[in-house]
Order: sequence, then C-alpha cells, then structure tokens
Amino acid sequence: MSKEPMKVLTEESPDPEKRLWRAVLGQAFEDAFGPARYEKTVNDRRDAQVFLTDYTADSFVTVCENAGFDPSFVKKRVEKTIDQNQISRDYLLNIKQEWSKKYAR
Repeated sequence: MSKEPMKVLTEESPDPEKRLWRAVLGQAFEDAFGPARYEKTVNDRRDAQVFLTDYTADSFVTVCENAGFDPSFVKKRVEKTIDQNQISRDYLLNIKQEWSKKYAR
C-alpha cells in the first residue's frame, strides 16, 4: 500500500469551511480504510468505519452536507472503497452492532 494520503474526495473548494469539512471526511476515510499507522488504534479504525457506514446518522449527513457533498455521493464512494479493500459487509455490520451496544446508554 502507498503511504500517500487517500484521495477519495478531491474536488477543490475555494470555501475554507468546506475545505475543513472535506478534510474531516478525508481523515475518516484514511482512518477507516488507509494503511495501519502507529498513531491509529484498532478502535480508531472501527469508529471511522462505523461513522462512514452509518449513512442515515445525523453526524454523517451533516458532515457530508457541510463538505458540500450529497450524502448519497459519499455513500457510493464508501461502498466503492469497501469493495476495493475487500472488506466483509458482515464484519462492518458486526462492528456497527458492537459500537451501538458500547455507546448506547
């Protein structure tokens, strides 16, 4: 794997706020699907994967919209990245269920 940052959502925007939110999405993609790095834990990776695959969550929709993207566009990019990385859908469903149990109070 390349050590260069993942370029999943790369359209340039002159708006600094949109660039910030696009950086948030880019970091989520990097954390969820990028190469393992010493500063990233397994929990960080799982949290990012849960965030990026919970397509109806307010936080996902808000981040996408603040970045200037339609959430369905980002969902397609996530799905494509999951397929390219050959990540099991069952695995993702399992970590989403674990995460829900952990954080549901």
